[in-house]
Amino acid sequence: MRTRTILVGALLSLTAGMAAGQGPRRDVGENVPIGDDPAEATDRPFSLSIDVDLVNVDVVVTTRDNQPISGLDRNHFRVFVDDVEQTITNFSPTEAPLTVVLVLEWGNTFGYYYDDVARPAWGFVQSLRPDDWTALVTFDVSAEILTDFTRNRNEILYGLQSLQPPVFRETAVFDAILFALDRMEHIDGKKAIFLLSTGVDTISRATYGEVLDRAEASDTIVYAVGMAQLFRTIYENQLGALDRMTLIQAENTLRQIAEASGGAAFFPRFQGEYLGIYETVRASLRYQYSFGFIPQGLEPDDDLKEIRVEIAPVDVDGDGDPDNLRVRHKRGFFLTPVD
Repeated sequence: MRTRTILVGALLSLTAGMAAGQGPRRDVGENVPIGDDPAEATDRPFSLSIDVDLVNVDVVVTTRDNQPISGLDRNHFRVFVDDVEQTITNFSPTEAPLTVVLVLEWGNTFGYYYDDVARPAWGFVQSLRPDDWTALVTFDVSAEILTDFTRNRNEILYGLQSLQPPVFRETAVFDAILFALDRMEHIDGKKAIFLLSTGVDTISRATYGEVLDRAEASDTIVYAVGMAQLFRTIYENQLGALDRMTLIQAENTLRQIAEASGGAAFFPRFQGEYLGIYETVRASLRYQYSFGFIPQGLEPDDDLKEIRVEIAPVDVDGDGDPDNLRVRHKRGFFLTPVD
C-alpha cells in the first residue's frame, strides 16, 4: 500500500467563470407579496429600505440513526425565522441535480494511507448521477484545481490519479473555506462542499468567527471528513499533550463549521470507515429538500436571523406512531438595511 502525506490548505481558487451557469435557476415561486404602486407612494416620507431577496433553505431530514427521509412534500414543513412563521413560496423535489466541490487537503504535515482516504473519494464521485456537477480541488498554502466543474466522472478520476507528493507545511483552512463559499454563492440549486481535512489552521488571514458567520448563513452545505482521528490512531504514542489538544480543537472547528451550514462532520478512526461515510454524505445530498421564502415580519439589522424548520408528524416505520425525526439546515441569514 502506498503512503502519502496531507495537510490543511489555503485558498480555493475557483474562478467566478467556473461557477457561472451551474445549477437550476432560482425562482421566487407563487403568491409572492407585491408592494404598493410606486405612483401612490410619492408623497410619503423617506423610509429605510431593505433587499427583499428569496431566502433559500436546504434541509436534510433523517431518522434518529441518520437515515435520510425522502418522499416529503411542502405541506410537511413549517419554517420560522426568529419565531415568526414564514410562507414557503417554492419547493424543489429531492431529486434535483447537485453541484459539489470535492476538496482534498494535500500538504506535507500528517501521514495517512492514500489508498484508504483519497481513493474512496472516487467511490463518492461514482455514486453521483450523470447530471450532477463535480469539481476536484487540492490545497495547502494555495489551491490547485485538478478538475474544473464537469459531469464527466473520468475527469475526476484522472485528477485523483495525478496527485503528486505534497511539499508545503503551512495551512490556511479558514481562508480556503471562505473562498470556496464565495465562489459557490454564484451557483444556483443544490450545492455542497465536501472537505477532507485535518482542520488545523496555521496561517489564515480570516478568523474562525468569520468563517462560522459565513457558513451559518450560506446556501452551500459543508460536509467535512476529519483525518486527524486516523492520524492519532496511527501515531498516538508519538504525540505530546499539545499535539493532542491541537488535533482535538481542529476537529471541533470542522464540526462547528459543518453543522452551522446544515451539514455534518465525520471523524473516522479506521480506514474501513471511509466508504460508509461517503455513502452517508451522498445519501444526505441526494435526499435534500430545498425551499424558499420572502422574509416577512422581521426588522432589518446586522444580527443573524435564526431559522427553525419543523416537520409535521410522520410515521416512517409504519407502526402507527409518529417518528422522532431530525432536521439539519443552515442556522440563518442576514437581513441588512440598505442605505
